[in-house]
Amino acid sequence: DPRSGFVIRGGSDFAGLGGNVHYIRTKIDGTYFIPLEGWLGDPDYGLAISAGAGYLFNLGYPVRIIDNFFLGGDNLRGFESGGAGPHALNGGDSLGGRFIWTQSTEFRFPLPISPDLGLTGRAFVDIGGLSQATNIVGAGPIETSTAPRIGAGVGVSWKTPFGLINLDVADPVVKQSFDKTQIFRFGFGTRF
Repeated sequence: DPRSGFVIRGGSDFAGLGGNVHYIRTKIDGTYFIPLEGWLGDPDYGLAISAGAGYLFNLGYPVRIIDNFFLGGDNLRGFESGGAGPHALNGGDSLGGRFIWTQSTEFRFPLPISPDLGLTGRAFVDIGGLSQATNIVGAGPIETSTAPRIGAGVGVSWKTPFGLINLDVADPVVKQSFDKTQIFRFGFGTRF
């Protein structure tokens, strides 16, 4: 439950030693935590500002859908998992993309109940984009847009003995007609 400081994560996946899949997928993201206790008098007040980007280099071979990046769900609340970004025109299946970027600003605050219950609130705005869809065999025509998507909402986190439980209510403020939205999201774990 960080309240100050920062975290930076980076990683790469390499496929190409044997088999018929060859790519390098890289991703970097980070979060900066700003405590607001000095202004608001409670250590549970704070800001978390996150950003990330990733790129898939296909090394001259076709890219499979499963290897792409997907936007929506945990990385863009207000949209289904994989709900934002390129979709097949026939059937509306999410196809993913080779370039992803995300940014999230989250205001964390205590709720007007006993702190012993382990409940905290948050308000957030998530922004992201997904582009460079590849032609997937059998997918047919693609609907895509490089325009950013934006989701905004509020949520509650509950620290239980079994782990963190999150409930978010988010509105897809900026979306495309082919994007798939999700107002309520229930999840486990934490967002760094």
